[in-house]
Amino acid sequence: MWNKIIGQDTVKEKLKMLFKSNKLAHAFLFYGPEGVGKDAAAIELAKLVNCSNPINGEEACDKCESCLKIISFRSENFHFICALPAGRSEQTDSDPMEKLSTTDFENLLEQLRLKSIDPYHRVVLPNANNIRINSIRDIISKIYLTSGKNNFKVFIISEADRMRPEASNALLKILEEPPKNSILILTTSKPDVLPQTVSGRCQKIFFEPLNVEQIKSKLNNLIEEENNNLEVGKEDIELACRLANGSISRAMDMLNFGAKELRNLAISFLVSSLIENGKDTVSIVRKITENNNKDKTRFFLYILNVWFKDLLTVRYSGNGREVSNFDVKDRLLNFSNRYLDTDIYGSILAIEECEKYITQNVHLPLILTNLSFKLNGLIRQE
Repeated sequence: MWNKIIGQDTVKEKLKMLFKSNKLAHAFLFYGPEGVGKDAAAIELAKLVNCSNPINGEEACDKCESCLKIISFRSENFHFICALPAGRSEQTDSDPMEKLSTTDFENLLEQLRLKSIDPYHRVVLPNANNIRINSIRDIISKIYLTSGKNNFKVFIISEADRMRPEASNALLKILEEPPKNSILILTTSKPDVLPQTVSGRCQKIFFEPLNVEQIKSKLNNLIEEENNNLEVGKEDIELACRLANGSISRAMDMLNFGAKELRNLAISFLVSSLIENGKDTVSIVRKITENNNKDKTRFFLYILNVWFKDLLTVRYSGNGREVSNFDVKDRLLNFSNRYLDTDIYGSILAIEECEKYITQNVHLPLILTNLSFKLNGLIRQE
């Protein structure tokens, strides 16, 4: 039901209107920040177009056989496509599942189970960097099969920006000649990465960032569930919501990693870089990159990025504006006043460059150590 989608009232009204007027596109591009409900809305639309008893002609009932199958990811009319690890002896025309290792296959099933329980859950698989061409060819093999009367085959390509070029080219063939009673929904937080030939053939729908209260309500609900053993205080939740910049999934990840601890490590990293305390810098780098933890390293860099964006806010938008690091605003003000000649934009670009290196499998401690040297040169007193 649409009330399961947090916020996004404009999006929900638009999709309901398109459905009731029988003007749904064959392909959609749902774009906007991470964790704001793009996949969740796509799943809701898949239920609606196949629902046997829509409520008021615009809302899935969540009770009929079709709705229940889609909710549990067991419907022949519903397919969820995401990045997968490379399979053993994989060929470009092989089934994307059959070549996965037993461990990878079990991980995938578990991630899809979690996604079926919470559509805001982000599917994360080790070494799954790209959506492969055989996943797109699997769509081709299924989309042209006849579906039941009045049924729609719905294919959700989550994080579509992770398609390899050959996968995008294969998808283009479907977009050029889409079969009847089929809907392709691409979701992405990076629409500019998609080829124009692909995005240009989709109806684009923008998902806006969520506000702090909306994220906080969702987090509290998740924390209260039986399968969640997180023990966090109100301050931790508030900080995670502020740092998340409108993303539920990012806020949840912040809590899992320990938002306050990670943010404090980021501040200590800046201090040690400025005073050239190599011992402290190495110690912090080891804590962040322990066990080659790419996700933790990525969030550490994200929090550093937020710090410098907050610095822009206090410097150019006045002290009264809200900042993500609300609980250490005095430190932000002191930092801003002390290091008046800091190249803030250059610092943000340096951090974003490091984020790209993570996907290229560069040695994580090397990434952060080099960043420390760069920031030392970019953060300057007047």
